[in-house]
Amino acid sequence: MKTLLVTGLMAEGMVREAIKKSNADCEVYVMPLPVASLLSPSFIARTLEKENLSGIDLILIPGLIKGEASIVEEATGVKTRKGPKSAADLPIVLDAIRRVELSPYTSADELVERARLEEAEMTLCAIERESMRLRSRRGAVAVGSGAVRIFVGPGFRMRVLAEIVDASIMPDGEIQKIARLFEASGADIIDIGMVAGGGHPEDSARAVGAVKRCSRRPVSIDTGDPAEMEAAVESGVDLILSLNLENMEEVAEFAAATPVVVTSAGKNHRVPEYAEERVAQLNENIKRARSLGFSKIIADPILNPLMTPNMTVSLLAYLGFRRIDSETPMLFGAGNVTELMDADSIGANMLLAGIAAEVGADILLTTEASVKTRGSVAEMVKASRMIALAKARKTAPEDVGVDLLVMKEKRWREEAPGSFNRVRTVSTRSLQASIRDPRGSFKILIDRGRGELILLHHSRGEPRPDLMIRDDEPDRLIGAAIRRGLVSRLEHAYYLGKELEKAKIALETGKSYLQDSELLFGGG
Repeated sequence: MKTLLVTGLMAEGMVREAIKKSNADCEVYVMPLPVASLLSPSFIARTLEKENLSGIDLILIPGLIKGEASIVEEATGVKTRKGPKSAADLPIVLDAIRRVELSPYTSADELVERARLEEAEMTLCAIERESMRLRSRRGAVAVGSGAVRIFVGPGFRMRVLAEIVDASIMPDGEIQKIARLFEASGADIIDIGMVAGGGHPEDSARAVGAVKRCSRRPVSIDTGDPAEMEAAVESGVDLILSLNLENMEEVAEFAAATPVVVTSAGKNHRVPEYAEERVAQLNENIKRARSLGFSKIIADPILNPLMTPNMTVSLLAYLGFRRIDSETPMLFGAGNVTELMDADSIGANMLLAGIAAEVGADILLTTEASVKTRGSVAEMVKASRMIALAKARKTAPEDVGVDLLVMKEKRWREEAPGSFNRVRTVSTRSLQASIRDPRGSFKILIDRGRGELILLHHSRGEPRPDLMIRDDEPDRLIGAAIRRGLVSRLEHAYYLGKELEKAKIALETGKSYLQDSELLFGGG
């Protein structure tokens, strides 16, 4: 198939460079106008109908062009579709032409991305179906019952257990708010994190009940106190974390039929420092638990935080346990690492999920106990999906149809500035710092709970606001302010646009927003 790529004068170099990265048979047609996105289908049609297009099977016009590509097809008799919005995406589109049906209306990069996502979803569904078929012979553990039952174990996608830290001291409404957020983020299990020290069985029962009433996910509890565990079991908890040598005998009296996570803690709740001792203690604990009647067991060698004392040593314990036991599911406490380092959680969660898969873990425990780890549940869910896709395809977790690229991208899509020798260059200077608009001023705030930006209008000289406008899109907020006659100067409109876009970026990235201050990127 031979493809004709239509572009403008400025993008010609980018297009020719991009097609070198593809094996597709292509020709480039440069229209006598500088900006490709400003071409119209009618102009392209009038230009190309004069050309000899024999041998051309497909015409791709720039994806940013407004209008339908079918106008060009009618004029030339050659199948015409919209290409990508950016020349940087041409190699991906050209390599996907035979398996993705392009459109006269929608840009090709959107269609290819949609097709890759659909393919990823189909692969994940196939993984789940195959794992369900083989679950009985792989030692999978069922967590929950009825409509909320899930299976954990070898072959299944790593499940994400999202812990509500210190849930026992929260009111029911706050617990349910976080549980709903975690469920919407894709968590497979919602965990009730009890305050250290125990002694509050009434709160464990209350917290489990609160989550059960609002969520369709299995509920677990993380506590070392048998009394809190028993109260949780009576409230229908689906999984108990933190069973150890000291408490398992007492817990067996009321929870032998409940799935449990057995840790590597021995006498006096001590976790051995070195990998070999930790594996031996964990194996001993599991044998003891089985002798007490526990049959649905998940192992937790316990992941150490970085440098306290040593995460790598604890990883050796995971590997060591998996060598002697290939079937018992393992829990991987990723939150122990992300909460105890001052670094962005996105890449850390991706790397931790990959490490967890390599050491044979089946559950990823994560938390959002601090501002810096907000969003970790959604990040870990996506990381789990990426790893499952990579394992199924026997590739690195790259180009699998799902990604965790938030602050960076795989390729830059903007046009290069090129040469402007004949264009006059003018000097620049900042607008005056203080913009006095006779129609008043605005205070800009962000509401993270609702995911919205807020404009508070103050009439000139008035300390109290007289109007509030809320939305999640800056252009709609500015439009509302202009329609109400609250902006009378161009400088004020520019200022509001700049500040609202900053606020939007802060809301989406987790950065702090302070009006008239720059967003801070980079380490301190």
